[in-house]
Amino acid sequence: MEDIGIPRATQGVRIVEFELSHLNVNDKQFKVDIEMWDCSGDHKFESCWPALRLGVQGVILVCSPNTVNAAAREMELLYNYFASQAKLSAKQCVLFYNCEDDQEDLESLSLSPTFSKVSQVAVNLKTGGNRLKIDFSNYVISILQAINKVNVM
Repeated sequence: MEDIGIPRATQGVRIVEFELSHLNVNDKQFKVDIEMWDCSGDHKFESCWPALRLGVQGVILVCSPNTVNAAAREMELLYNYFASQAKLSAKQCVLFYNCEDDQEDLESLSLSPTFSKVSQVAVNLKTGGNRLKIDFSNYVISILQAINKVNVM
């Protein structure tokens, strides 16, 4: 995997579309079209957040050690806005924490009890790209399972 350098904030209101194949959900194979909308987390894009939240089926929160001081408060704000207010279950949300080395962990974030049921995944973007793909696929499977339970009821 190539060196991606220092993680940097993304520009908000960016949309990425792609397909995931061969997802095994309840012993059935699925092909899923994914549309990810990036809100950046930068408050200068906050006026776009209502459009990003409309029809949301899952929320991915991302932070790294260089944002750890403000991360707990920001993660709480973003979770409340995009997940809680959209009435998503905790299984429809994941927190990816970019650890630059194996010594760092999620403990340093000091997250609120709100995150006790939210999946939290430590990743190393420099060395763990394949692991991140697996963790992302598992997250998509959890969304499909949550959506399926809602549709069955």
